[in-house]
Amino acid sequence: MLPSSISKLCSAAARSSSTAAFFSSGASNPRGRRGQERRQHQEQRYGGDKTNGGGRGGRWARYGKSATTGTTTVLALSWMTTIKDVLGIEKVQLDTDPLKEKVKQSWLYRKRRQYDDAIQVLQLALEEAEERKEELPITRVYDEMANTYYEKLNFDEADKYFRIVIQRLVALHGKKDFDPEFIGVSLKLADILAHKGDLESAESGFKHCVRRQMRVMEEHMKKFSVAHGALVEDRHTVDTYGAVYTDPIALFGMTLEAYANFLINYCEENRLAEAEEYMDEVMKIYGASSGHTINMLNNFGATLVLKNRFELAKKYLAIGVDRILYVNECAHMLPGYYCNYAEALFHTGQKEEAVEYARKAVQMSRSGDERLRKYTQQFLKDLEKDLNKGKPKSWWFF
Repeated sequence: MLPSSISKLCSAAARSSSTAAFFSSGASNPRGRRGQERRQHQEQRYGGDKTNGGGRGGRWARYGKSATTGTTTVLALSWMTTIKDVLGIEKVQLDTDPLKEKVKQSWLYRKRRQYDDAIQVLQLALEEAEERKEELPITRVYDEMANTYYEKLNFDEADKYFRIVIQRLVALHGKKDFDPEFIGVSLKLADILAHKGDLESAESGFKHCVRRQMRVMEEHMKKFSVAHGALVEDRHTVDTYGAVYTDPIALFGMTLEAYANFLINYCEENRLAEAEEYMDEVMKIYGASSGHTINMLNNFGATLVLKNRFELAKKYLAIGVDRILYVNECAHMLPGYYCNYAEALFHTGQKEEAVEYARKAVQMSRSGDERLRKYTQQFLKDLEKDLNKGKPKSWWFF
């Protein structure tokens, strides 16, 4: 059974008509000005800096900067990856289409953060698809274009292209607002609205996604739990059906994760317990040992550290601090994860243990690149200095 707060959220959203504003043409919302002022207040309160991810950790925040914009990519590769990347859902099948190579090439450029190159290839692909009047490939190219601008942090262009994708999904491809393609794009549009300061519309968007996907999941679970009667129910549903069974559940977890991150990043202290409840539910959905879970814990913990919510950061980082050793795909994350955990420990009074994890981070970074080695060494040096002086300094690593 889902927590009562999630059920209340969904029932309240069902009674509200404000969610429709989230899917409008993108005109500026006058309420966004108040949201922008509130966000600026939060940045001043927590020492945030738009260019480096926070005044106190600016030296290392540069490690994650976009080469084209000079700003720090924070959670763009956590819950905000494409549905295809995380769940294996193909939004548009291109396996037999010659445009596939161009789309694949642009995707590789995007993963390497060569965004301008990706956009150039996509523009050529779009021209070719439009000349042939093939609607499915056109939609896919628009989606790749939107995701490229999104990861580049060009939110105006990303917003424009994501709205084109939404319109095409509905008008040309018969998609509804509860289909996974629609939900995936909607989560990103909500995040863009939050970045622009329109927090009320952003929250309406996140609530809409949670409500819709919860309904989908409930209907989905009924099919597998009672379709054949209790006496013949399949006890190995995941093995039998694979992604057909797990994808709707995982997407529901993604909507909760996205909403929890929004609450932490943009809302006041009184929403903290709500965000915690959603993340606890996400953990039940994903399990504690998957690569996505470890990445999620690291990013969420780092966000909490940035917001000075160290006890809660310690809670989530502690869940994965041992499990990460057994997840091969997360091996590269070990030094950063240990530094984040050390930071949370230090600010919650466990200073000796914090130094031990900082030392482990230095050891783990020896096989990494030079920047990582220098960072962990400096992190340990500063932590030991703070321990001796009793003057804590905050660092974080995304």
